[in-house]
Amino acid sequence: MIQTSLIKEYVNLLLEADTSRLKHEQMKIGCHLIMDPDVHVPDTLTRIRALATVTVVGQQKPVNRTSMGNTILDIYVKFLPSSASVYKNLTSIGKLIRSLPGIRIVKVVSVGGRPVLYKGENIVI
Repeated sequence: MIQTSLIKEYVNLLLEADTSRLKHEQMKIGCHLIMDPDVHVPDTLTRIRALATVTVVGQQKPVNRTSMGNTILDIYVKFLPSSASVYKNLTSIGKLIRSLPGIRIVKVVSVGGRPVLYKGENIVI
């Protein structure tokens, strides 16, 4: 009887701890990428998927190759945030994406499906 009550107590403690949950929920952001003209879009999306904390990447619109020589790509990215600060998370993931070859500018346009600005300005990295 003593062992059974001890086991039940430990099980209850483990259930209360709930270590299987994430500290923060995934964030979904929309980004506008301006890239070099010779960038291969599927390879770029694969590289983004391989970044730390990224869980899902998808293309929102067809690729736009402008007459000025830019490749413009609208994507969404789901990732695991590292802090409670939304701005810090956005700049962190934006810098990771920006560090990939061929990507010149990352503009974060939405968070959770809603448009986003920081101090009245677009978040451009």
